[in-house]
Amino acid sequence: MTRKTFKPSTLGKAVAVASLLIVSGSAFAVGVGGGGTGPAGEYAATGSFDTTSGSEGQCTIYRPRDVPEGAPLILWGNGTGAPTMSYSQGLRHWASWGFVVAAANTTMAGSGEEMLDCIDAVRSASYGDNVDFSNVGASGHSQGGGGAYIAGRDDRVTATAPMQPYPFEFGIGDRDPQNGPMLLMSGGADFIAPREPVQSRIFERAETPVFWATLDSASHFELSWSFGGYRGLSTAWWLYQLKGDGEAAEVFTGACTACDASGWTIERKNF
Repeated sequence: MTRKTFKPSTLGKAVAVASLLIVSGSAFAVGVGGGGTGPAGEYAATGSFDTTSGSEGQCTIYRPRDVPEGAPLILWGNGTGAPTMSYSQGLRHWASWGFVVAAANTTMAGSGEEMLDCIDAVRSASYGDNVDFSNVGASGHSQGGGGAYIAGRDDRVTATAPMQPYPFEFGIGDRDPQNGPMLLMSGGADFIAPREPVQSRIFERAETPVFWATLDSASHFELSWSFGGYRGLSTAWWLYQLKGDGEAAEVFTGACTACDASGWTIERKNF
């Protein structure tokens, strides 16, 4: 079977249009899928930590007001042309569950480099001694999801959760050198970073565990502002991967409570 190859120039044009729409208004509407429905809906509710935000170097930080000892770190990459504020409620939501979230202040996060630079920025912060740098996640949307995919090759990154990613490149060789497990999130109505052939290629190349979750009704704008229908699932993933939460793990492993969720297409690999 022949698959199409998408060049960076094609990506730039398509995602730039999408990001312009996000910034111009869609970013301030809750995603159409609804964060409280679907698999892991209980994790779409706000967590127990009061949160705050600020800056460290070239990164915007969302964190618990009092960072608990051993708090994991999540790196975030924005979509093309979209500022961090376009995703602020989703990032703050993760912080409310006890994570320090560091978003690279760039609208061109596809290399993953700016995201990885946030590790040192957080390490130098006043609360840095409380952060567990042995449990680092990488996530992002669209081009930033591609950046998270690339950052997942770095040995400092424990797990990834790219959202509707569109990587600039897939590396050299037939297999993908990811270091840890991946939650790969797609939208069934996403025509900008489509499930086929973009995310399917990521899934096929992976040698590490991948949980591929497609919200069938989701467009490319589902994530704007609050993470929409992906909010609960992504939170459960981080609790499972970065905090070793056994109940959250059941969403993805064993009988897999997410696997038969209505309105979702779920595929697993190496679980």
